[in-house]
Amino acid sequence: MQRLVQFGRPNSSTLGSQNLISSLWDEISALRHDVYSNELNQYQSEISGILEDPGEYFIALISGESLIGYVSINLVAESGFRISKYFTNEAMDKLSELYDSENQKTSEIRGLTVKDEYRGKNHGMTLMLAALKFSNAEKASDIIAMAHTEVLPMYREMGMRILDKYSVKAGEILFHPMHLSVKQALARVGSLLDSIEIEDFTDEDAACYHGGASWEKSGFDFNLRGQLVVADVLDSPFPPCPEAIEAISQHLSICCQESPPTQCEQLIETIAETRGVPPENVLVSSGSSSLMFSLLPRLLKEDSKVLILSPMYGEYLHILTHLIRCNVTHFPLYPDDDFKIDKEGLILESRNHDAVIFVNPNSPTGVYCREMGEIVKSILKVGEGESNCKTVWIDETYIEYVRDGDSLESLTSDYEQLIVCKSMSKCYALSGLRVAYAVTSKASLLQRYIPPWAVSLPAQIGAIEALGNPDYYRNQYEIIHQNRRELSTSLSQLGFKVYPGVANYILTELPRERSILSSEFVQSCRKQGIYVRDAENMGLTLNSSFVRFAVRLKEENDRIIRCVKEIMNS
Repeated sequence: MQRLVQFGRPNSSTLGSQNLISSLWDEISALRHDVYSNELNQYQSEISGILEDPGEYFIALISGESLIGYVSINLVAESGFRISKYFTNEAMDKLSELYDSENQKTSEIRGLTVKDEYRGKNHGMTLMLAALKFSNAEKASDIIAMAHTEVLPMYREMGMRILDKYSVKAGEILFHPMHLSVKQALARVGSLLDSIEIEDFTDEDAACYHGGASWEKSGFDFNLRGQLVVADVLDSPFPPCPEAIEAISQHLSICCQESPPTQCEQLIETIAETRGVPPENVLVSSGSSSLMFSLLPRLLKEDSKVLILSPMYGEYLHILTHLIRCNVTHFPLYPDDDFKIDKEGLILESRNHDAVIFVNPNSPTGVYCREMGEIVKSILKVGEGESNCKTVWIDETYIEYVRDGDSLESLTSDYEQLIVCKSMSKCYALSGLRVAYAVTSKASLLQRYIPPWAVSLPAQIGAIEALGNPDYYRNQYEIIHQNRRELSTSLSQLGFKVYPGVANYILTELPRERSILSSEFVQSCRKQGIYVRDAENMGLTLNSSFVRFAVRLKEENDRIIRCVKEIMNS
């Protein structure tokens, strides 16, 4: 029996698993190589016989559990639509002229491919109808794509407008850009969509993918865990300050037995005094993820227009698209610019959105924007045209690593639209305890959405002691900076492109001459007990070669380099 299944781009934890999505991904990658490398000569043939599709979402037509064909879709391309790499600016401008002027959420068909033995049986049309149904469900008003000359009749049958004047040659095949109005397509073929049923294998209720795959290897066997190098998450390689360990250890029995202060009053007072902000402006919870999941759905609605940086910490996009389902615009940061922010462009875009979310220093890039205060003030400035922006959320989880870093916490008293979120996990070595806070003048309104006892008693005790011992942590940060410089130098010497950063992680590009994918590299590292982060699922899908390394202790960093050398030499 034939059926359609929909799923998001698999991540490193999914690949290699014995499940349908992993199996389909292998078939899709092999099919794409057969068609685009061997048949159309669009890409160089690979010895592996694998060519991964760069799409975000996939709809596969299968018989049993075997692939017939698939279509891949990008709802928002991280660095502009991928077809802009192939066509001129004039061609892209012509496409944009065809967009719905009131709603410009556009879906891009990345690839539509059917196995050779199934061609000529209308499967391509089935997949296009499925892509139309998916795009309509995601509230896209327009669909763009590129297709080679031989399959244009199928697209015309759906109502696609082919820009015949513009073309590009890849191998021996001529490709043309195309546009489809979802509204017009529904009027034309909408009745056929009732017969299109898609099983959704994208678990929208699942948590956003993070690092932490090492737990699958070790479980709670801490002897085994001690043999691994866990550099795929950004937990601190140094311990909490001795005062925190002593205070928790001294009262460990009570910490397990008794409920903590209901609203974390003493912790809030300590945060306020340390940071120089009013205590009534402070909210606390069990980690920044808890604050994000509790507060963002109260600040934003389904029809909100939200601007985020791209690439950026992926949990924000997960909440915006899967939980709130609002309209998200990606503000691209480019590798050629070392992922630095275009200040003027960001301000202009932000003022046209209901909300903006920035991470500073950014993850996974490690870039710190010292002009963020000016940017926020300009976004919210009145008197020079109306700003639509009602919420500015700044995540400063890693700012303690920045020498002379300028937190925006104090600005929250002047701008009610501003919310500053701070995890205490990474900079204070409290990841396992789970504690974070947000500073906002809206705290009294948002407090109702934070549950009582949101922070455990050991976490409250540990956080208070950590805030009271800044010298200890400053010394640890200096060690991290030195270790980062040494690790960066070693990776550069091995042919990696290392991007400049300021925190406890390094974003890199794999050596281009090796033609190794980030997913392959990560799996090779894991075989040696080294866990690093494939940055592809963090918005870096340009060429599947970005890897992020957490900066660890010197001995662990040395193990990382030995592992990388072995992989590069194999």
